[in-house]
Amino acid sequence: MRFNNNRPLLLIALLAALAGCGGKQEPEKLLRPVRSEVVVGGSSVQSATYTAEIRSRYETDLSFQVPGKLVSRAVDVGATVKKGQALAQLDQTDQQLGVDAARGAVPAAQSDLDRSRSEEARFRDLLERGLTTRAQYQAQQTAVRSAEAKLSQATAELRLAQQRLGYTTLRADQDGVVTRVLVEQGAVVAAGQRAISIARPSELEAVFDVPDGRVGEVRATSAVIINPLQGEAAAWAGRVREISPSADPVTRTYQVRTTIVNPPSTLRLGMTVSVTLPRVGGAPNVSLPSTAIFQKEGKPAVWIVQADNTLELRPVRVERYDTDRVYISDGIRTGDRVVTAGVHRLAAGEKVKLLAGKKS
Repeated sequence: MRFNNNRPLLLIALLAALAGCGGKQEPEKLLRPVRSEVVVGGSSVQSATYTAEIRSRYETDLSFQVPGKLVSRAVDVGATVKKGQALAQLDQTDQQLGVDAARGAVPAAQSDLDRSRSEEARFRDLLERGLTTRAQYQAQQTAVRSAEAKLSQATAELRLAQQRLGYTTLRADQDGVVTRVLVEQGAVVAAGQRAISIARPSELEAVFDVPDGRVGEVRATSAVIINPLQGEAAAWAGRVREISPSADPVTRTYQVRTTIVNPPSTLRLGMTVSVTLPRVGGAPNVSLPSTAIFQKEGKPAVWIVQADNTLELRPVRVERYDTDRVYISDGIRTGDRVVTAGVHRLAAGEKVKLLAGKKS
């Protein structure tokens, strides 16, 4: 009877022990690790830098003046050419036939002219002796003038045919460098079709694109500083020469062309350089890695880590984008901790684990 009375107590104690053991083995929720930076303050940006490409101020598109089949091409992209150098050749068969036909017409016209002049001289003698009428003599004079016109026409047609034969050879109209080749051997080209482009390396420019919001800054200045991206530590003066009047339909940016004052001999077409435009009164801003930006409904934002390690998505105003950095002028305060990687996998209110961070 005593055993039966203690049985409920033993069951309760056993259940309590099992419950306690189960609570100790429950795993903790895993926190997502994130990289972050602590904002320590902004800096006043007094200049704006853009990546530019070295191009020639003068670039000519060359084309054949007659149609035909391309039988050879003597240059490729990057070749240095001299004025008058042959670049490409069309089939000359048809044009050569035209020259031969025109050349044969000249002696025939000359023969007609010689015969007419002989007849005119004979009738002049007969007229002086009273053996013919003045009307017949004037008819011979008219025949001479007609023969002279036919000879002139035949000579002009020969020159035209020879010019057309010369047009089958495409020649450089200036010293320069071949920048584009748009025809290949065996292709049939039309008259006026763009074939080869030549740039004049004597006058070089730095060409870059600016967004709509920065065009005003470019218009407000004329002097720029041009630096190589790699290699020698040098700087060259430049002047803003031209700003495109309309935006590119795809990138919505404006092209700016800057003249390089006294360009060094080391500059080459196609080189990449940086162009720095001085700015006045730049507002303080914060520099962060480009990977820190999160797009919310098409507008930039960043993830802020709160004191309890939970996340807040905060909209920001971007001053400008650089190659791998972004400059923020509004929305971030000194002391904020900003997530700098993996921003598209986070959610508002989520608690995270901080990895080794650094100050910005």
